[in-house]
Amino acid sequence: MPSSPRTIHLATALLVSPAKNILLVRKHGTRFFMQPGGKRETGEKPEQTLERELQEELSLTVSVPAQSHIGCFRAPAANEPNHIIEAELFQLPIQTEVVSPAAEIEQIIWINPFNLQDDLPLAPFTKDTVIPLARTLLS
Repeated sequence: MPSSPRTIHLATALLVSPAKNILLVRKHGTRFFMQPGGKRETGEKPEQTLERELQEELSLTVSVPAQSHIGCFRAPAANEPNHIIEAELFQLPIQTEVVSPAAEIEQIIWINPFNLQDDLPLAPFTKDTVIPLARTLLS
């Protein structure tokens, strides 16, 4: 009898440049691009998780205001079989040019959500939820 999927609780960022491009990351040893962010630690508020993760992954110091919260979404996990993610998503405008990945991030790309490459491997949450939301929020 298959076990039910386990839930991973995340805080993630829709980082938006002045040109309305969005930042995606790919972790070491994985194929899919996704939002920066990460797993919540015990007792952390989503805003605290996101601030910590953006500092660790992108050397980006931000303050995450509560009003930037877009919502909480569920999707299949990209890199963990038989898991789903429950992601708190925050929209953050960014003026800083993020160029060097840190921690477990191997690659950073800026994409135009209105003009995606067909062959860009996107995590299910990014492809099915974040990109459509970004198109709505940025149009």
